[in-house]
Amino acid sequence: MTDAFTRAGFRISRISEPPFDPNTPRELLPPTLGNRSAFLCFLFFVPEPS
Repeated sequence: MTDAFTRAGFRISRISEPPFDPNTPRELLPPTLGNRSAFLCFLFFVPEPS
């Protein structure tokens, strides 16, 4: 993904990973999540022209 932005002439000014909804039932979350508040599910990129 980052390479595609770079090839298109952008630089990434920000990458964020939002936390999962706190109302999500634990059985739907990865068992290795532990006490973390986020896991790799969605990433948001903010590209800017370079």
